[in-house]
Amino acid sequence: MRPTDTSNFAPAEISKRKIRRVKANGRERARMHGLNDALDNLREYIPITTKHQKLSKIETLRLARNYINALQQMLQTNEQPTPLEYAHTLANGLSQTTTNMLANLLQVQPRHLLPPSQFDMFSDAPLFPQHPQHLQNPPHHQSFCPSSESPTSSSCSPPQYYYSPNQPSAAPLQATCELAQYQQMYLQNPNRFSSYSP
Repeated sequence: MRPTDTSNFAPAEISKRKIRRVKANGRERARMHGLNDALDNLREYIPITTKHQKLSKIETLRLARNYINALQQMLQTNEQPTPLEYAHTLANGLSQTTTNMLANLLQVQPRHLLPPSQFDMFSDAPLFPQHPQHLQNPPHHQSFCPSSESPTSSSCSPPQYYYSPNQPSAAPLQATCELAQYQQMYLQNPNRFSSYSP
């Protein structure tokens, strides 16, 4: 847009135009300050707060929308989703960077949150490392799952809380029940599995 030629305007008209432009700029600055303040306030209530990494305006709004949807589903079903289901709901439509942060907070593998087209690229990758140390030293979070000695427990109990600004950490990691049982079986009788080839 070409600048307005003010050579044909009277000094009074030029002064009025400058005043209107200054007022318009002031209103725009006030509007942007109000918008930024509102977004900063919103960031205090979404799962990723300013304690982690400041999201862009559009990412903040998208995550807030997904967070509302997740809370609505919990109210409608009266059930807590698994960390993976919760992460899927929150990551809908978000960038890969934000998705990775959510995966880290909820302690799920980021590749499980990839779209199907991208997930196929990593489908051949092992879900757990094939390193013997993870069997010899099972992680502490396996205690969240029932042991193999409790046949009445068919699934892991849902987490008791989900991440909120007042909570210093994400929801506890829910280990896969089958993996925990296999680990315990291996520790009790490692010779049983020695005949199996990888």
